Amino acid sequence: MFFFMRKNAQTILILLTAMNLRLAVTAVTPLFGTIQHALHVSGTLPALLVTIPLLCFAAGAMVTPRLSRQVGIKPLLLITNGLLIGANLCRPSSPGALVLGTLLIGGAIAVLNVLIPIMIAQTTTTPTAVSRLTSAYSVIMNGLAAGGTAAAIPLAHWLGWATVLRLFALPAVVGLLAALVTPAIATPPTTTSQPPVFTLLRHDRQARGLTLFMGLQSLIFYSLVTWLPTIFQALGATADQAGQLLAAFQFIGIPAALVLNRVTNDRWLLTILAGGYLLGMLSLGWSGLGWWLAALLLGFTCSLIFSTALTWIATSSPVTNQVAARSAVAQSLGYLLAAGGPVVFGRLHEWGHSWSPVLLSFLVLMGLTIAVGARVLRQRR
Repeated sequence: MFFFMRKNAQTILILLTAMNLRLAVTAVTPLFGTIQHALHVSGTLPALLVTIPLLCFAAGAMVTPRLSRQVGIKPLLLITNGLLIGANLCRPSSPGALVLGTLLIGGAIAVLNVLIPIMIAQTTTTPTAVSRLTSAYSVIMNGLAAGGTAAAIPLAHWLGWATVLRLFALPAVVGLLAALVTPAIATPPTTTSQPPVFTLLRHDRQARGLTLFMGLQSLIFYSLVTWLPTIFQALGATADQAGQLLAAFQFIGIPAALVLNRVTNDRWLLTILAGGYLLGMLSLGWSGLGWWLAALLLGFTCSLIFSTALTWIATSSPVTNQVAARSAVAQSLGYLLAAGGPVVFGRLHEWGHSWSPVLLSFLVLMGLTIAVGARVLRQRR
């Protein structure tokens, strides 16, 4: 009886923790212009506010498995939620606080990114259960991020942009309280040492594939979140329309995460992902309704492929330690690959004085992501 109560409590904790995984990073993007004007900072700051967390995701993911064994999962959850609360409250104070707060937020989320697959592996016993729990936490993560994106501008008009950034601390308060009342969480065993990163990549083909797959889909998602509103405006949309389109891009991730439970054939899943990427990019050329179609298709695909990556990592081995090692490497090097996306695409636009080279690069990367996914699928059999 106590075993099932503990499992249920840990499941609830996973879902509540998921509220923090994107909100403070992606929901701030509609406020970039306001923040730049209010703090008198350069135009490169918007890209850095996305790039900094991604670099933190990369660095933090490498140390989290060891920290989880030495410190314990529950203490880490308490520490990271506390950091998120403090960083979100202090971030609007000054340009320096904005950068430092973003750094702390990125570090805290990096730890949570790795802890959740470990907790899912501990809580579930079948691939179907893993898929369901991954979908559920993706729904919560995307839903809160989308709601924050949609509400950021209206709330900023009413309360001010600084208050909006501080409100992003509320989910961390919930996560902290949930961690406090949750029974002790099992610590991953220390008997099996984690191999060095390059040793794991050299000897583990599946780890290599998962790392590249995770990195490419993350690069595409975070680059789109950063520049899609600007691309829509360049195509003729107003600033308000661009904000609404970005909100739609994130809102559609809620039902998209549930699709993973319905598609049992991974080949069909890759076909859906390829079609979503291609049709979404083609729809950008059709103004008006086409913009909405593009936002919905690209948002749907980005959410679905993210859930797929997490599920493939969590089900890559029946051994929790191996899942932790693969999760750490895939997220660390994957996010390191993704971190350059927002800045590189911004530079590419400046170099070409057009978004056409950027859009073409997106298409190439999307095709490469699907190809890597197909290779990972073959390795899983």
